[in-house]
Amino acid sequence: MHRLAAMLVSLFCCFLFIATLKAQQQPQPAASDNTASPPSCIPHERDALLAFKHAVTSDPAGLLTSWRRDGGHGEQDCCRWRGVRCSNRTGHVHELRLRNTGEEEAAMEGKISPSLLALDYLEHLDLSWNDLTGPSGRLPEFLGSLKNLKYLDLSSIPFYGGLPPQFGNLSRLRYLDLSNFRGDTLSTDLSWLTRLPSIQYLNLNGVNLSTVVDWPHVINMLPSLRVLRLSYCSLASANQSLPHLNLTNLEELDASVNSFDHPMVTSWFWNITSLRYLYLDATSMYGQFPDALGDMTSLQVLDLSYNYNNDEKYRIMTTDLKNLCNLEVLNLQSALLYGDIAELLPRCSPNKLQELDLNWNQLTGMLPRWIGQLTSLVVLNLGQNNITGSLPISVGQLTGLQTLDLSCNNLNGHVPYEIGKLSNLTDLDLNSNKLDGVITEEHLVSARSLKYIDLSYNALKIEISSDWQPPFRLDTAYFASCQMGPLFPSWLKWHVNIINLDISSAGIADRLPQWFSDAFLNVEFMVISNNQLNGTLPTDMSSMSLEGLYLSSNQLTGQIPTLPPNISSLYLSNNFLSGPLPSAVGSTNLDTLSLFSNRLTGHIPESFCKYQQLSVLDLSNNFLEGEPPLCLKVMDYVALSNNSLSGKFPSFLQNSTNVFFLDLSWNKFSGRLPMWIGSLTSLRFIRLSHNKFFGSIPMNITNLSCLQYMDLNNNKISGSLSIYLSNLKFMTNTSMFVCYYGGIPRTPHLNSVSTVFKGQELNYGSIYRVLDTSMMSIDLSSNNLTGEIPEEIVFHDGLVNLNLSRNHLSGVVPNKIGEMQTLESLDLSRNMLSGEIPASLSNLTFLSYLDLSYNNLTGRIPSGSQLDTLYAEYPSMYIGNTGLCGHPLQNNCSSEGHAPKQGGLGRTEEGHGIQFFYLGLGCGFVVGTWMAFGVMMFKRSWRIACFRLSDKLCDKVYVLVALWARQTGTDHHA
Repeated sequence: MHRLAAMLVSLFCCFLFIATLKAQQQPQPAASDNTASPPSCIPHERDALLAFKHAVTSDPAGLLTSWRRDGGHGEQDCCRWRGVRCSNRTGHVHELRLRNTGEEEAAMEGKISPSLLALDYLEHLDLSWNDLTGPSGRLPEFLGSLKNLKYLDLSSIPFYGGLPPQFGNLSRLRYLDLSNFRGDTLSTDLSWLTRLPSIQYLNLNGVNLSTVVDWPHVINMLPSLRVLRLSYCSLASANQSLPHLNLTNLEELDASVNSFDHPMVTSWFWNITSLRYLYLDATSMYGQFPDALGDMTSLQVLDLSYNYNNDEKYRIMTTDLKNLCNLEVLNLQSALLYGDIAELLPRCSPNKLQELDLNWNQLTGMLPRWIGQLTSLVVLNLGQNNITGSLPISVGQLTGLQTLDLSCNNLNGHVPYEIGKLSNLTDLDLNSNKLDGVITEEHLVSARSLKYIDLSYNALKIEISSDWQPPFRLDTAYFASCQMGPLFPSWLKWHVNIINLDISSAGIADRLPQWFSDAFLNVEFMVISNNQLNGTLPTDMSSMSLEGLYLSSNQLTGQIPTLPPNISSLYLSNNFLSGPLPSAVGSTNLDTLSLFSNRLTGHIPESFCKYQQLSVLDLSNNFLEGEPPLCLKVMDYVALSNNSLSGKFPSFLQNSTNVFFLDLSWNKFSGRLPMWIGSLTSLRFIRLSHNKFFGSIPMNITNLSCLQYMDLNNNKISGSLSIYLSNLKFMTNTSMFVCYYGGIPRTPHLNSVSTVFKGQELNYGSIYRVLDTSMMSIDLSSNNLTGEIPEEIVFHDGLVNLNLSRNHLSGVVPNKIGEMQTLESLDLSRNMLSGEIPASLSNLTFLSYLDLSYNNLTGRIPSGSQLDTLYAEYPSMYIGNTGLCGHPLQNNCSSEGHAPKQGGLGRTEEGHGIQFFYLGLGCGFVVGTWMAFGVMMFKRSWRIACFRLSDKLCDKVYVLVALWARQTGTDHHA
């Protein structure tokens, strides 16, 4: 018995010894009192990490600075290195978190080293937003050998080429992000994804999958998938048929920005009832919403925005969303949605909807009174629709509302006072409706969070006391076309943080207040145009932060003060400003300067040369004189018309090769047009009329392939028309040229454009109306051009207006002029053209003005209802051509084809023929007189008879006068 007990004790001791020995050989867990340190990293894994660092050639953010072999024990322990996570139990490296969280400039550069394969226990690898593409630029295939990886994020590394199918070996992978908007990756086969049975998150945003037709079938074989992101993947369709749906765990699907271009109801994903987030914006789907959408009761976010197309078939019909009671965000912006707004809004109790964006659609109907039941709303955006009726009072119940946008609808009536109860409201936009009535302090008294307000383009009157101090501080206020005058609205002075202010067309007839510069010190964008502001501009504007100032169309007087240092756009046109132009002192950022229609005098100062970014310069309709500075630089738009500027063609334009608009008309410029004018290849509009330019038109003006409007009338241009004018390619209907015009904003503050068209001066308004409608015009009238009209001019079959009148052109009218099908106005009057009127002229069906008067045209007038109609409106269009005959003239043509004399069409004192009449009359008088005197000088008997006859006539006249005088005297005495 004792022997058995001794044996048991011996065995127990052996067991304790072996257990103790094993415990010493294994790493010890950390002590509960945190006094024991975790194990150090494995040496060969540290070497692998250092090899990875060695392959990184640039590390601006210093992510790998702590990765060092030398130094103390703590620095050698790779588990303490930045971005490295080790197991607390084994010391093996489990995670590498090296995502670039800074700017793009902070990204690491180099390559991903194969040394990572030594990290056998690596589960998490994040290298996103770095530039570790290596020399090949392709995704490393060896990463598919990291068998323990559960998390792989290589997003936004600018790789190119295909996705490695070796990634299908990562069977434990749960998270995979290969999204790429910085490179150009693609895949023609996604079947390798089916070998990732545990995948829960898959992000392939930006990867080109255009050739992968079966992508829904592949995705359907990933039953664990919860998040799928395939945005910007060039997917061709989503209407594949899936016999059985396995994606029962899918919660988020993002297929936005793909061109599916098929009816919405045919898509495969509507039966995934587990979906909570569905993003289908910009997918070009159309038609009726599927009925299955009403069963997707788990949906929290639905985004179908930007499915817009002008084709009517792409319209999306509204549907009943009443069952989607978990919906928090509904975004159907720009979806070409049509129907009644009241039928679309979900009616649930309680209602969870927080964001409702139906902007830019075709919704009709009235806002329902029960809209106040959507008490969770934070954003309500219904702008750019056709909603009618009044703004319901119940909107005041949306106490959590932060953004309310009902702009650009047809809302009418008054703005309810209840809107003032929205204490959380930060953005209020009601612009461009038909609202009327008065806005008072009561509308705004509780809006203590308000930052942005836009009530522009309504029939509203703003009546707020000048002493009222608002409880909010605006940063943006737009009240254009609201009546705020006649006094300047003083309550605005409290908004010292305001950045954008528009009170144009507000009926203000006052001076700018003294507090203007101080209260609006931080304003960057200010529009007070189209009022009746008077007085002078503040002299202390140089301290303001203004970048854009619009004070056009007022009654401001005095000189222009020193400009704010940050000013980039200055519009002071249509005022009564006088004195010299302001010098460029500290305001060298100016890119737009519009001062037309003032009373400015003097020269254009040399300091304007400091404006190196000047894009628009409009100084027209002033009293400026002298020559523009040679160093001036304007990039896009130059308008100097109607001044007294002189000198040769401005040479500063030689450096403005991008200028597309040039107007130097009504000045005193002279000299020849320079040869380098052909280098201004961006010119779309050039007007040099009413100057003193002479010489011929430079041959290389035909290099202006974008030119669509050329006006050189009323100069002294001579020479003949070049046959190479046909090289003005943009004036043809067959032109394939794409010509752009500047980056200038589409503002109504630029000077309007007028032109002589159809025999009268017409105002076309904005230059954009000329450019956008491609109004092609050539006007070379009132010059000294000679020679024939080249037949090649008919190649300009896009011309709308052609005016060659008041020159000395000869020859015939081009026979194929009828090929200029778009011609609406043709004026060839007061030249020396001869021959017959081409029969093709009657083919110009758009022609609405024709003047061929005062030429030497002969023969029968072509027949046609178009010419008859023109003659009825302009009966003088053939006058001064004595050789014309036939209908609609009263003179018939002779059988021989020659026209008889036409007293009614003879040249008047306005024509060339009257000069020959007076010349013949004078010559006949001189010759006749000298013949009579010559005969009497050599024929004595004729001379005596002539003198006797004259004496006899004188005696008779004397007797008659004496008898008349005597008879008159007798009557007087009687």
